[in-house]
Amino acid sequence: MLDIMAGAQTELGLLPFSNKLLLNPSFAGWNKNTTVWSSLQFSGHPENKLNHTFTLTWDTWSERLKGGVALYYYQGLTGELNSNSSGAGLTFSKPIKTGTNGKLIPAIHFNAKTVFKQWFVQIIDGLVAEEILQPSPPGKEFIRCNIYQPRLGMLWNSNDIVMGASGAYSFQQNVSEEVNLQYNPLYHFIFHITRSTSGYRKGLISEPFKTVPELILLYTDNLFLTRIGITTERTDQLFGLFIQNNYSDNIHGISGILGWKLDHFRITFSAGSAYSVPHQKVTFFGEANLGLTIPYVDFDQDKPWAVPNKNF
Repeated sequence: MLDIMAGAQTELGLLPFSNKLLLNPSFAGWNKNTTVWSSLQFSGHPENKLNHTFTLTWDTWSERLKGGVALYYYQGLTGELNSNSSGAGLTFSKPIKTGTNGKLIPAIHFNAKTVFKQWFVQIIDGLVAEEILQPSPPGKEFIRCNIYQPRLGMLWNSNDIVMGASGAYSFQQNVSEEVNLQYNPLYHFIFHITRSTSGYRKGLISEPFKTVPELILLYTDNLFLTRIGITTERTDQLFGLFIQNNYSDNIHGISGILGWKLDHFRITFSAGSAYSVPHQKVTFFGEANLGLTIPYVDFDQDKPWAVPNKNF
C-alpha cells in the first residue's frame, strides 16, 4: 500500500491513527496536558518494498505564552527510492475564545528534514567498482536534498464536535548535482472531524465507555485519501475499526486499532490490509504507539471540588 502511502506522508510520517498532533499542530497543549508520543508506522509496497517512519513528539501548555508548544523528531525510510530522511519540527498554538460554547485554536508549525541515500545501499555501492556495477538508485551522492515545510493549523472544539484542518507547503533544496526526485508532496491539506468526548458532562459523570466516529480527508498534489471509522474507549481499553480509500491509486483497505491505558501510559497497535487494483495484490500496514500524558494541575484553594479550568 505504501506506493501511495509514501505520497500520503505528512511532514512527520504516514497518516496517524493515535497521535493527533501529527494530524493537526493545533492539538499542541491539548487540555493543558503534557504528552509524549513515540510511534512506528510501516507499510508494504505491492512490489515488495517497505516504508516506515519513526516519530517522537512532545507537547505541553505554556502559562507564560498562554498557548501550546510542541517539538518533533522523526526518521523515515522510503524503500521505493532507497532513501532515508531525518528531521525535526516546532509548533505553537494559541486558543481564542469566541463567546460561544467553543474555542478556535490556530497554530503555526515549521519543519525541516534532510533526505539521504539509504546507508546500507551506499555502503554496498562503495564496495563495488563503478566499472562493474553502476550505483544503485537514487544515485551516487549520499545527501540528496533538504526540505523545509511551513504549516498552518486551525481547530474548532465545542461541546459537540472537534473539527480541524491543516495545510502545508514544501520547499525542496537539492544538494546532489545528480537528477533529483520529488521526495515530498509539494503541498498537502488535511481535514478531520470527530465527536467531542467532553463538554456537557464537565467531567462530573462517569461513563463506562465512549464511542467516537471519525472522518479524515487527505489531499496532496498527487493523492486523495479518506479514512472513516469508529473507536470505542473504555476506562482502560480502546477498540476501533476504519475503512481507508486511496482514490488516486485505486487502493482500498480496512484496519483496526487496539489499545490499553495503564495509569498515564497508553499503548496502541493498529494493523490493516489493502487491495491494490492496478497491481492486483494485497498489502499490509500497521502502527505501534507508546504515549505518556501528564495531566495539568489547576487546583483552586477556594473551590477544591471544582473541575479544572482547561483551555480546550
